[in-house]
Parts: sequence; structure tokens; C-alpha cells
Amino acid sequence: MKEEIVSKNDLHILVLPPGTEDGYSLYVMDEFRIKKAEALRAGGAIPYAAKFDRSHTLAESAEVKDGEKIQIAGRVMLMREMGKMIFATLQDHTGRLQIAWKADETSAEDLKKVQEFIDLGDIIGISGTRFTTQKGEPTILVKEWIMLSKALRQPPEKWHGIADQETAWRQRYLDLRSNRATFERFEFRSLFLRKLREFYWSQNFLEMETPVLVNAASGALATPFKTHHEAYDMDVFLRIAPEIFLKECLVGGFDRVFEVARVFRNEGLDPSHLQDFTMAEHYAAYWDYEQNMNFTEELLSTLLKELTGSTTIQIPDREGNLTEVDFSPPWPRLSIRQKILDDCGIDVESEKTAEDLRKAIAKKKIQLDIPVDALGRGNLMDQLYKKVSRPKLTQPTFIIQHPIDLSPLARRNDENPDVTDRFQLVVGGWEVVNAYSELVDPVDQAQRFEDQAKANAKGDSDAHRKDDEYIKALEYGCPPCSGWGMGIDRIVALFTQQMNLRDVVLFPLMKPEHLGSESATLSASSSFVPMSDTLLLEHADYGHLLPAAHGLLEEHAENTKAHLIATGAAMGALARRFGGNEETWRVAGMLHDLDWDSLDKDFERHCGEELKAMLAKVDAPQELIGDIRAHYAERYGQEYPLDSMLRKCLYCVDELTGFIIAVTLVRPSKKIADVEVKSVTKKLKDKTFAAQVSREQIKKCEELLNIPLDEFIGITLEAMKEVANELEL
Repeated sequence: MKEEIVSKNDLHILVLPPGTEDGYSLYVMDEFRIKKAEALRAGGAIPYAAKFDRSHTLAESAEVKDGEKIQIAGRVMLMREMGKMIFATLQDHTGRLQIAWKADETSAEDLKKVQEFIDLGDIIGISGTRFTTQKGEPTILVKEWIMLSKALRQPPEKWHGIADQETAWRQRYLDLRSNRATFERFEFRSLFLRKLREFYWSQNFLEMETPVLVNAASGALATPFKTHHEAYDMDVFLRIAPEIFLKECLVGGFDRVFEVARVFRNEGLDPSHLQDFTMAEHYAAYWDYEQNMNFTEELLSTLLKELTGSTTIQIPDREGNLTEVDFSPPWPRLSIRQKILDDCGIDVESEKTAEDLRKAIAKKKIQLDIPVDALGRGNLMDQLYKKVSRPKLTQPTFIIQHPIDLSPLARRNDENPDVTDRFQLVVGGWEVVNAYSELVDPVDQAQRFEDQAKANAKGDSDAHRKDDEYIKALEYGCPPCSGWGMGIDRIVALFTQQMNLRDVVLFPLMKPEHLGSESATLSASSSFVPMSDTLLLEHADYGHLLPAAHGLLEEHAENTKAHLIATGAAMGALARRFGGNEETWRVAGMLHDLDWDSLDKDFERHCGEELKAMLAKVDAPQELIGDIRAHYAERYGQEYPLDSMLRKCLYCVDELTGFIIAVTLVRPSKKIADVEVKSVTKKLKDKTFAAQVSREQIKKCEELLNIPLDEFIGITLEAMKEVANELEL
């Protein structure tokens, strides 16, 4: 197959043969836009300019006095004709500004060129004079214009930002230009890093650069990425932390060092963890961990004050609820042993072995989030803490006195050699900083590496590997010191109220689209949390059954009709939100409890043979039966898992629509138009109201759909209001 150009529906499609990049590629461009670019060239213009000399940015242009001449450039975001004028809105990195062409000041030929050649998305440069419209809007009257870059793709219609989250991650450039909040979030991240460096410099720290490819992946408890070095013909690792090299800088004589480093950990994905991320790490000679805690309080309170004007900020907790936290020092300092004991009654100091601790956890019937059989005592303790304690820590809190086998690089406490001089800063249930007084005793460090190597050999993949070169460095003498690491993505996500770290990473790593949905891959492992809003597995389209679905409701669903209509409407709205087939999703919602009236509350028969018989009347495909059975996860979860976004949405919304109906019926008016999101959330907190409704199933929207509970309720409520007459509410 050779390179081929075809046209279809006014689209220009370049098809590349197998063997190019991913084996095939499609580049779809607007046929008419290509012809406009060619016409510009034919007329002597260059549709892709080398440069343009601006006199002002768009934000600066708004402050220019009326009548003053200026030259500006930007992307065309809006165009409209009003009488004898053509208005356009330009956008650059500073904002937006209106420009205009007037018929009495522009020749008819030039106006025709504007109409013919400029499209939404084009980048143009203009020269003109500033004036103010009758409505008081600053505008530039165009005298001359030039095409700087002709866009060959049409921006998405009704461009109000990207609703599909996976598209926002894959095509961040579209998200940035259409969503100002996204643009400003990454401006904030850049400014945060600038202020961070300035603070370090003010405290006499020097910035270092250390290797990414390393012989031994040490410096943190994590599974590394492995790659092969062809020139040396040996396996190497991507660093999991810059710690070892930075401490070797202290051995070499530096006093205070830091690095803003990309690090890599080959572990599961979830909204609060990425496999490659950015961290800041520093080491200060002659400090202990308590001095480092004082430094941390000063650093973050200062940065927050400089960036936001206050040390008080609202951040999302682990459930996505905005909570006000105060970063004003001092912050609480709590022992990890005491915190676990208070939260679950297990005294980890009394459980001397991993097996003892496993038995204590099992006795308390605590289910940890990962398999525990191969974990050493330290990592087992860490998982217990993350399960029972960390989610409860909202205000900035230091967790201190970690056991020795949880901290293989930390210094033993002088008074209690079973614990280390270590702290973690936790905010909003997220670990933000990890730090300790460093272990500089080479004999002690060598023994701890040996213990970790044994744990790794037994299956604990997170345990440290040996690092003989580092031991050699310590043998030459390292000053007493304290080190510190902070996840940049995580602290920026907190400060910008984001629940998913991908929303503060410009270009997060994604699977190629032709390999399947990102979320489908993530859901394949129980240790992963779905990341995408567009988990849409290939399956039959049964939207054609929508008319038949209405007939089935009339025949079989006298008592449950309102619930089924409501769920169908909600599923249609969720399809629009997540990019699904609206009619197919609506059918699944309308028919999911079709058999309930005939079962006399017999849960064992629900979604069974009676349902199959009802659906057989309309030749329903097996896929519809599977989607319906998936919502009854307690019975059919193994055979029909929640492996598509349709199924996940139906599972979560099933309980919610019935609950909203119940909320409506206790309103004085009994009208759903009078119900607000806050009314629903308030009733959800009242466990005595509609007690049979599973709150946990509704709240699964945050985990399975990756959207906040309030947003999920809002989508469902608005959809139900649209069918209020059918619901008789």
C-alpha cells in the first residue's frame, strides 16, 4: 500500500501505509481550509509566517488609549458579521481581545478576503488603532492583517472546553486554548516551581543535576523500571529518587543541595499516583529531622502566602470534598504507632514479625488494598497506616517515629533504636513530604540493605536493592544531615483543587488510542483505579430498541415505571457527558429493572430468566442483557464485570434516581423542579432517610467514573427534571 490521499465529505484524508509509525495513521483535514492555504500561496501570501513583530500582548492592548496604533497577534476564537462590520475575538497567552473591520475604512476587496480566508482557529497578525465600542468594550480597528498560521482542522463545535477528560489529557493543547482554568493551572505550576527555587536559593541551597539511569534503584521503597544499556550491554534502572547522589554531594563537601527531578516508579496508576512524576528533594548538612520540619513549615506557608495571598486555602480531601486547611505554623506532630493504635486498635510495636502483624490485621477484619502475603513487616505496616489512618488527616500534620524496617535509609532514634528520626507531611489525606535524619553510619546502612535484599528475594518488590557504591561513599565520611522529598504534582494538585494528578501534568503518558481505551486497561487490574471518563468498550449498539423499550415499560413496569424512566433519562445525560451512544445508554437505563414488578421482591430471580423472556420479545441482543446484569454486581459481578463506562454509570445511577424521587416526595410541593443538589447531598448524610438506598453504591461515582459526587448528582437531577411530566413530579 502506498501513501494515498482521498476525499470524503469535504475532508482531506492522508492515509499512510503500514510500517509508518504505528503501522497506520490518519490525518484528517478540512478540504476547504487546504484550498484556502493554497489560494493564499497562489496570491503571493505565505500562510505560515516566519515571525510577527507585536507591539503589545492582548492584555496590554486593552490598556492602550483610543486612537493609538498597535500591532497584535492571536488565534481567532470567534467571528461574526454585524451590518457593515466584521468582528472577531483573538486569544493569546494573556487573554482575549475584540478586533473589527469596518466597511467604510476597509475596501470591499479586503473585506471579501477576510470573509473568504479567515477561519476559527487561524492565527493572524493585525495592525490598527484602538477604539471603544458603544458597549464600552476595547476593540482594535483593523487597518492591515496577515495570516500567520492557517489551521487545517475545525475546532470542535460548541467549544466550551473539552468535556471528555481523556481527550483533554491526550490533546492538552486543545484543553489549554479552550479552557482558561486549565491554562491558569499550569501557569500556577510554573510559578510554584519558580518560587520554590527562589526560596531554596534564599536559604543558601545549590541546585544539582543527578543521573536518571542508575545501576541500583534505591532511595525509596518502590518498584523500578528496568531498561537495557546497549553500549555497556547491561541492564540499568530509571531512578526512583535522586537521594543517593544528592547525599554523595554532601560527602563531596557541598553543604545544602536540592534537585527538581523527574522520577520513575513502575507501580499502579490511580488518581493520586503516577508512574513518572516530578519531585523536589533536598539535603542539608548538620540538620536533624526536627530542623527539617521547621523548614517545611516555613517553606510551604511562605510559598502559599506569596502565590495566593493567604496561608488558608480550600483543598479536596480524598473523597473530593473541598475542605479549608490552614498552613500557618506550627503543625501537629503525631507518632505513626499511636495514630494506628488510635484508629484501629493495633499496636504495631507489639507485633514483632510480619506474620504477627498479618494475624492482627486479619483479626480486626481489616481489608488492605493490595495482597499482603509477600510484604515484609515494614511495608505491611505502611499499608495498614494508609488504610486506617492517613485518609483521616486533613489539616497539615507531621507523622513521625516510623519503625526501623519501614525506613531503611533513616537514622535510628537515639532514645528508641526501634524507630527512626523520620517524618511525613500529610495534607487532605495525601502524603506530600517524606523526610528524615539521614543514616550516615556505613555499617548500619550495609546491614539494612542486606535485610531489604532478603525481603526482595522473598517477593517484596518494593524493598530496597543493595547499593555497594553508596556504602563505599559513606565509608569516606558523610556529615550528619537531614533529607526531604516532596511530590510537585501532588502539592500543585492540592493547591489547585484537582483530584487527579494527570490534571496538573501537561502531557501525561497515555496508551496509544489504537491499542484500546486507557481506562479499559486500567480496570483490568484490581490494583488500578480507572483514570478516564471515556471507558467505552466495543459492544453492540441497541439504541434502535428505544421505541420498543417504551412499550415494554407499559406492559411490565406499572410500579417501577417512574424509576425506569428516570434512570433512562439519567443514562442519556451520562452518555452525553462521557461520549457514549445516548439512545443505547437510555435503553439500558429504562430496562434494567424491567422484571422487578413480577418478582415480588425475590432478589434471587432478579435479572434472570424472566428478564430474558421479556427482552426476547423485542429481539434484544445478548449485550443488553449483559449490561443490565452487570448493575446487579452482587450476583452477576464475576460473569458480567463493570468493564465499560455504560455499566459503571448504570451501577452508580440506579440507586441515585430512586433516592432523588424519594427526596422529591418529601418536599412540600412534591415537585422535582424544587429539588437542589444540596438537598440531595444533605439527605444522603441522613442514614435514616430512605435507609434501604446504598449510599456507597452512589458514591462509587468518584472511584468508577472519576467525577465528584456533586457533579454526578447534578447531571442526574437535571436529566430527571427534563422528564418531570413523565415522572408525574
